[in-house]
Amino acid sequence: MRQKQEEMLTKMREILQEDYLHLSVKTYTVTEDLEGGHCRLSCEMRQEGNEETMVVEGEGVGTIDALFNAMRTRLATDYPSLQSIQFSQFEIKGLMESSEQGGPGTSAQAEATVGIFNSEGREFIFKAMAPSISHAGIQATILATEYFVNSEKTFLKIHDILQHYRKENRTDLVQKYTALMSEVVENTSYSEVVERVRKQSQL
Repeated sequence: MRQKQEEMLTKMREILQEDYLHLSVKTYTVTEDLEGGHCRLSCEMRQEGNEETMVVEGEGVGTIDALFNAMRTRLATDYPSLQSIQFSQFEIKGLMESSEQGGPGTSAQAEATVGIFNSEGREFIFKAMAPSISHAGIQATILATEYFVNSEKTFLKIHDILQHYRKENRTDLVQKYTALMSEVVENTSYSEVVERVRKQSQL
């Protein structure tokens, strides 16, 4: 499953090129009510190749849930398929390293695993490693969000490509991109835009 996701990511990058969305976090702040189990997050991030930053804010049960809700709120207007995905799992592991003397060291890596269900109930797994638990969890959540945003962008881009080649009567390329579109549709999630394009393309 992970291998198929990696293969799909490669195809997304090839199709979208400079339009591929890649986000990085600059800073974030968290306010958490430990008794109530409620968390509020504000995160400043930017897209690769663009110095402008955007701030996303959200609330949830813990940092990761708050970030996911924040990113969905900020991006779902442009990428409505984000409204139909949901968490399936979240796991964090601390990977301790040993010091040169052989005892427990202070150097460590955290590995975060985020699982996401799309609208068809298919699960996608995203992993990230970072020096801290919060950093790893945030990075895995961003990878998951990027994946579905870029899936939707790729799906719509292929639709435009297909429209062009149909007008040009390029049967060979129509077949190629129709097959690719069928593959991409399994990796996105429901939205009215996606569903309308699917019906137009008879997928």
